[in-house]
Amino acid sequence: MLTIGFIGAGNMAKAMMQGWAGNADIHQVVYSPNSGAQVAAELGLEAKQSALDVWAESDMVVLAMPPAQLEAVAKDLQLGIMMKPSVIVASVLGGVSLATLHAAFGEHVMVARTLPNVNVALKYGYTALAFDADMDQDVKGAIAALFLELGRTDELPEEQFGAVSAIAGSGPAFVAAFAEAMTQAGIQAGIAPDTAARLAEQTVVGTARHMGDLKKDPMTLAHEVMTPGGSTAAGWEALEQGNLNGLVADAIQATMKKNAEFE
Repeated sequence: MLTIGFIGAGNMAKAMMQGWAGNADIHQVVYSPNSGAQVAAELGLEAKQSALDVWAESDMVVLAMPPAQLEAVAKDLQLGIMMKPSVIVASVLGGVSLATLHAAFGEHVMVARTLPNVNVALKYGYTALAFDADMDQDVKGAIAALFLELGRTDELPEEQFGAVSAIAGSGPAFVAAFAEAMTQAGIQAGIAPDTAARLAEQTVVGTARHMGDLKKDPMTLAHEVMTPGGSTAAGWEALEQGNLNGLVADAIQATMKKNAEFE
């Protein structure tokens, strides 16, 4: 039985807990001074009374508290680190580098930087991973395997995390915005609001399944739907005239710029 402990119980932590909840070989514990007990009760997990209690029971500890609390949490865990140095630290703290994590916990602590998105709750997530260059390959593989259970994952250089955060981390909000725009267009065309919402949602879900399950790249799928000179092609031309690619690029760049403020 593998025990994964969470320090912090916000939206991302909850999504990860939900993603791993169905695995009978994983036991999850959580500590958060404000919401830990409530989240544990909601998801059927075990609440702990302190970060040190989480460390003492865990094989891997997920840091999911506000980044500003890193130094305080690391200080609280020093005794646990001395008593049980084999625990792996997996950080989901935005903008906190491996170097900063080692400065807080010590060079000898095994640390991974992880960047999941909320879709991990459904096992359709994406997680970027960054490791120390000298981390044992078996440990890397074990961490990657855990996150693969939540969807797709890649090991990437830390300098790419800002872009990954903008595309995969913030991306669900942007896709949701497109679905909402389709819903509103349907309403304007005379479709009842609840029906328009179902149309948009099912279209987004089905399209994602084509790309994910059937491995179709976006442009291949788009051209399969379009008939030259047909109605879809007319709509596609309107998107091009409205510079959809440029608008999305602007959204990603704005997100990356904001991300950079936290690095």
